Amino acid sequence: MFLIVIGVGMMIVGQWIVSLGRAPGPGRGPAMAGLRPGAGAARAAPAMAPMRQTAMTGKQGEFTRAALGAAITYQHPQRGARTGLVLGTIRYTELWQKRKDPSEPWVPTGNVFTAHWLGDTLLYEWKGNLFLLDGYDPVTDAEIKEHILPHAQRFGQSDETSEVSFAYPPASWRVFDIGKFRVDEAMGEGLRLSAGAVGRFLHARGNTGNEGQVLAVEDYLEGGGGQDTAWLGWRITWDDLIKIG
Repeated sequence: MFLIVIGVGMMIVGQWIVSLGRAPGPGRGPAMAGLRPGAGAARAAPAMAPMRQTAMTGKQGEFTRAALGAAITYQHPQRGARTGLVLGTIRYTELWQKRKDPSEPWVPTGNVFTAHWLGDTLLYEWKGNLFLLDGYDPVTDAEIKEHILPHAQRFGQSDETSEVSFAYPPASWRVFDIGKFRVDEAMGEGLRLSAGAVGRFLHARGNTGNEGQVLAVEDYLEGGGGQDTAWLGWRITWDDLIKIG
């Protein structure tokens, strides 16, 4: 993400969710151009309000409140128990449109999600999911346009209900979420983004043969203060956080 955190964090919206009639982000470069057919026919139906985040308790609450310098011990799906120090923390605010219309502004949903950078791993929360992202590559607008956007577009055109699978090295993936976010806080060191950055994301889970893995693509608006990144890692549970602090 990043950094990021998702993280996925890495990978909406804008022109990713073209069928939902969402407006492209301001100042977007050529990777987002020409992805919204029938621009004059945007739907104006009310959008369903997003679920509001509930008060976080237990491991999720501890994770959210973890301070810079705190130690987090977690269970890696392949490497066993590992411990890292929180070197950087990101707070992401979810954005949405009250109406699916190009003229409708993007506003916060009230949901804020946290990611912690441990130096070689991003622990990234989004909508109750917890991602352990331990591999990442910077990507360009051209790479996103070729390898990611067509699949985000297909998913958006189905109102996010279709089974959309695609290949992206090193595996095959199935899209399960797309959206838009704003970075409200970026504290500490080693981050690949700054406060105020706005971007789109795509989250995909592994298909047969790589179940449990996750791909999180973050696509920042041009000049938006973030590095476009494809994150690779795992979906883990809150119980996989062994100790925080």
